[in-house]
Amino acid sequence: MKALKVIHLICAIAWFGSAISMNLLRHLVEVNDAAGMYWMAEILDAIDMKILVPGAVGCLLTGIVYGAFTNWGFFKHRWLTVKWVLTIFMILLGTFCMGPLVRENVMIGKAILDGCGDATQYWRNVTANEYTGLLQIVLLTIVTVISVYKPWKKRQKEQ
Repeated sequence: MKALKVIHLICAIAWFGSAISMNLLRHLVEVNDAAGMYWMAEILDAIDMKILVPGAVGCLLTGIVYGAFTNWGFFKHRWLTVKWVLTIFMILLGTFCMGPLVRENVMIGKAILDGCGDATQYWRNVTANEYTGLLQIVLLTIVTVISVYKPWKKRQKEQ
């Protein structure tokens, strides 16, 4: 059980840390030329695919193991249900919204380097991921707080 908890925590750190890193890069690093746009997209894609996605999938898989093989279950407590709903929502948001925009910006950045890319679409994608990335950080914070405090936990009757 302790090994499972360690793996779950490492995955959560990878997910949360990469989400913060990607958002900091989007907000703090200024790119003004085609090469900068392309390499920023490549760096964000690398963080996304090599750290964030494995962290999120690891959290999901270790959560499934927790639910299936421990007394916690999947929906035994309201705080677990909320955590599951938020986790699934964030994974779907990343899979179908954020990730494709990151990947698209790699292709657009390459096209811009070749002189035929759409810089306007590139920056639209960056802006969309700034907002959804901020939402992801807020939700990851909420999931972390819920995991620590376990609100709405069933209370055992006092004997």
